[in-house]
Amino acid sequence: MTKGSQDLSRPYRLLAIVALALVAYWPTFQVGFLWDDHVMIETNPALREWSWQTLKHDFTTDVFEGQGDPYFRPAATLLSRVDFTLWGLKPFGYHVTNWIGHVLNAFLLQELAITLGFGNLVALLVGCLFAVNPIPVEQLMIVGGRAEIFSLTFVLISFLLLLRDERWSWVVGYTAFATALLFKESALIAPLVLATLYAYKKAKPSTYGRLLPCFALIIPYLALRDHAVGPLLPSMSMRYLMKFYIEAFPKVLFLYARLILIPWNLHSHRMMPHLSHAWPLALAIWTGAIIFLIRKKHPVVLLGFTWFILMLLPKTPIMIYGNFMLDHWAYTASFGIILLLAVGYAALWKGRHTRIRYGLGLSLFPLLIFWALLVHLNVALRGTDETMYRWALHFTTSHPIKYNLGVLLLTTGRAQEAIPYFEDVRAAYPEDNRNLHALARAYWETGHPKIALDLLERIQAVYPPAFQSLQTIKASRR
Repeated sequence: MTKGSQDLSRPYRLLAIVALALVAYWPTFQVGFLWDDHVMIETNPALREWSWQTLKHDFTTDVFEGQGDPYFRPAATLLSRVDFTLWGLKPFGYHVTNWIGHVLNAFLLQELAITLGFGNLVALLVGCLFAVNPIPVEQLMIVGGRAEIFSLTFVLISFLLLLRDERWSWVVGYTAFATALLFKESALIAPLVLATLYAYKKAKPSTYGRLLPCFALIIPYLALRDHAVGPLLPSMSMRYLMKFYIEAFPKVLFLYARLILIPWNLHSHRMMPHLSHAWPLALAIWTGAIIFLIRKKHPVVLLGFTWFILMLLPKTPIMIYGNFMLDHWAYTASFGIILLLAVGYAALWKGRHTRIRYGLGLSLFPLLIFWALLVHLNVALRGTDETMYRWALHFTTSHPIKYNLGVLLLTTGRAQEAIPYFEDVRAAYPEDNRNLHALARAYWETGHPKIALDLLERIQAVYPPAFQSLQTIKASRR
């Protein structure tokens, strides 16, 4: 079994990934457009044509056209335009594209493992485990999740090319890194992760010079992004930042590590974990573990931990000012944990065969089945907008989720049911004009015209849609 695994060539390793990813994720092909897809794809006129005007539009505005968070994702929009050209508004094709991206990432991680010297067996295990892990299930159900998937794809391509010694590969690697940035700003951390890979391979000091063009590319990217959607980071006090990274981030790391290994109860908008007086213990554990690994020279474990931590860092600004976590943020970081798991299984299979080692080694197969079944379960529980929102609200108090569910109920003729959700959001954000407008519509449709008119009168001067609704209501009462 071990020898056969060691002799597996690249095509067979790729076939294993494709087969496992298909078994795990084929239910996502049957999901419709969800959540952000309605704005980014279904009602997005910019996807309907190829022209210099639409291409310019992709690089000068956010993906929500001012109707949501200011996300700068021009490469993701270009890919969605390709899908629209091929598939129109049939979700199947878009989901297949995202699935292909996930398969590519599993394959590229296999190649990275081999490049780092881990051998075919560890590479095979890395690809198989990554292919079925449920962490990215939401990214494959929501077409808009392709930004995270393909950003990682091009980051991995850049790593593989910049780890080579041929100069031509560096040029292509820098191009891949720039493309990754245009998919998602999380790729900004890539140069630091690449430096970690150089350190693991004990590269010559001159090798680190390859990082300089990466840092140089970040400057025009940030300028372009700032011009299109504004600054990357909100203003934050240094004291608050330090408090987060010292007290909260260690606990966040434990939570994400647990979700990668035991991805039970995945849901949207997980609230930040409450801090307790035990936070120094979490900080001490992570700090002590890293110091121990450095002193005892355990490079593989140190590589896994460093990858895991660095890949989560770009998500921390949203954790800080949004006070929530998204499970799929662990997607890019998961390789750090999965690599260690793969190395452990490989050691069990290659070592002296005892009953205990044999049993532990065979546990890989139930793990793969368990993870794949969890993907199916997640799609069954969260495969529509309404089920996704309702499932999340079993575990989170997220106000964006409440607002989204309220709008869905309102637009499907259930205004009375929508009102409590809008009122909850109103209690937390009394100046949220978009929510007040939706609440006014709900009250109007449930026979409370006075409340509706009062709300619309209050916000009409600063929220144009409210003014239009008010005029429509007044015209209908004449």
